[in-house]
Amino acid sequence: MKFSTITNVLISASLAGNVSAYAPNHSRRSTAITTNISTSSQTLTRRVPASPLPQSVLERSSPLLAQSTENEDGFFSNLTINPSYAAFYLLFFSVATYMTNTEASGASQALIEKFIADPLHPGFGSSLFESVWNAIGLVGLPLACVIMPGAKGQKLNPTPFLFASSLAGYGSLGIFMSTRTPVPSVDKEDLGWFTKNVLENKIFNWALFAILANAYVISGAAEGLLTNTGGTLHEFKEMIGGSALGITTTVDFSILCLTGASLVPEDLKRRGIDDDGKAYAIAASTLLVPAAGLALYSALRPSLDEE
Repeated sequence: MKFSTITNVLISASLAGNVSAYAPNHSRRSTAITTNISTSSQTLTRRVPASPLPQSVLERSSPLLAQSTENEDGFFSNLTINPSYAAFYLLFFSVATYMTNTEASGASQALIEKFIADPLHPGFGSSLFESVWNAIGLVGLPLACVIMPGAKGQKLNPTPFLFASSLAGYGSLGIFMSTRTPVPSVDKEDLGWFTKNVLENKIFNWALFAILANAYVISGAAEGLLTNTGGTLHEFKEMIGGSALGITTTVDFSILCLTGASLVPEDLKRRGIDDDGKAYAIAASTLLVPAAGLALYSALRPSLDEE
């Protein structure tokens, strides 16, 4: 055999061995690269969640989201203004402003001094005005009897406005009434303790009626209206015509009594009476003896548990 032939065989064998040696290494390298890519893909898949935020973060943030929603529902959201009661409020302040600027000097001061000198018998010159003067500080109580059963869910709590009405009249109560919404039905269990045990109590209602009716008796207005209606009314007109305090007090008292009467039909609906004609007739009857008539209605109305 020639040397060259042997050399060619050896070279061929060497080359074949080298190719064989390189082939497995290339295969392992490719496998390693594929494995790394696959592993990286799995890692990426695990690191990218299906949701933009982890569930735990969403759970922790949900109270914050709810609080943000609650904050958006502020006092002025869904606020409604009752035009009738707002008009009463505007009327009250318009009369008070006008009369204060146009009354004779010292006219109102004279009435105040008479009241301070003798609160029970101030000698205003009109028995009917004395009744109005005495009753206006108490009319908030029969008003509470028809307002408080529908107090739940209102934008404003009526309690402080009812308390302040004993001094400021509709100047206080009108703020609440202007934002009040009707409540034609109520569960007795939702009533506050004072409403359930005092304002709905018939003994309290009858006692309140007796006190307000007595305001007409002790002043002599009840006797005057029965025996000399025209003279009593003329005396009243002459007396209030000269002072801002007299006219403003009368207008204020009238608005408060009208407000109470306007709430009677709604109050009767809460007590199972849906006859509108009957309800409006009862409401009008409360104005026959202002303030005392509303207290009498509260004493005679059905109880809420009789629906």
